[in-house]
Amino acid sequence: MIRVKLLIPNRGKFHFGDTSGGLKRIFSSDQLVSTLANNLGIMYGESTIYEFFEDVKEGKTKFSSLFYGFDFVRKTENESVQTIYLLPRPKIDIFPETREYVFFHKKLKKIQFVSERLYSKLSKSWKEEENGSILNLEDICIFNQTMAALKEELVNLSINEDELEKLSMFHKNISPGVEINRKNSRSNNYFSREELEIVFGETKEYYVKPFMYFLVEGSLTERVQAAIHFLVDEGIGGKRSSGKGFFQGIKIEKIPQPDFTGKMHMNLSILFPKKEEVRYLNAYELEQRNGYIYSFGGKRVRKKSTMVISEGSILLKPVEGSLIDVRPEQFLHATYLYGKPIFIGFGGESGG
Repeated sequence: MIRVKLLIPNRGKFHFGDTSGGLKRIFSSDQLVSTLANNLGIMYGESTIYEFFEDVKEGKTKFSSLFYGFDFVRKTENESVQTIYLLPRPKIDIFPETREYVFFHKKLKKIQFVSERLYSKLSKSWKEEENGSILNLEDICIFNQTMAALKEELVNLSINEDELEKLSMFHKNISPGVEINRKNSRSNNYFSREELEIVFGETKEYYVKPFMYFLVEGSLTERVQAAIHFLVDEGIGGKRSSGKGFFQGIKIEKIPQPDFTGKMHMNLSILFPKKEEVRYLNAYELEQRNGYIYSFGGKRVRKKSTMVISEGSILLKPVEGSLIDVRPEQFLHATYLYGKPIFIGFGGESGG
């Protein structure tokens, strides 16, 4: 497996829009694949896009969505002493071991991302009869309200729990704007812009530097690797003309296959299942996809609207998923929505 780490500048700003025009936290795999295809077209021409999608169709290369991680950098040494990678929280209920912690239920519901070791713990403590995982809340640390890790992961760091829980690194900013009429330069409608601002955290002895990463199953050609590195200059998401969506650097490295086993499987990407695969859905959420096609040199054309299965959904068995053509009728070329999944095991021991 390949892991691509995208380094975020301090106070980096991003706009990942949803279908309602709001802001979301995850840059999904279908958006990533579309971005890489556009980069390939800019760098090497349209024929390279078709070659890229042929490999993707055949499953030679699969992409996860973008998730977050943290580098803990000791101030005195200016080097990372520990890194935590986060995964999407599985779409299952989490129950406290004792009833005394029922008041934590709201805190648990806000968690969107869990560390790899916490994910493993949730997987092993999953109870089929409860359709959820059992967790001792004394074992976890929740920071930034939406992220959680095991306290044992941080035992080697000189950070106390209060310092971690006070960290606030993800901010939703809203600023006013106004539309300008291109013909007469007059102001028209007023509107508001939303952005996600990511700020480096700081404790007494450490800087806590967030980053993004995604996983790749299969191989990456030299051209696709170049398209990935081009993300530094070209950026991701919306509002890039106003400086949002850019990175300081990118690292591509090979890693061992994640050692997560289980009777079920969690999706790390957007999934569009084939008709016969729908029956394997267990615990999942739907997201809508619509918007416009931006073809080279052409005007905007609205895509077909569709529903997809979101990251963190649980399936009874791994499925293949599909690419679907979302172009409107009589449009000149195919326009694909990427719906092929990457899975990791979930739910106790492997069922084989």
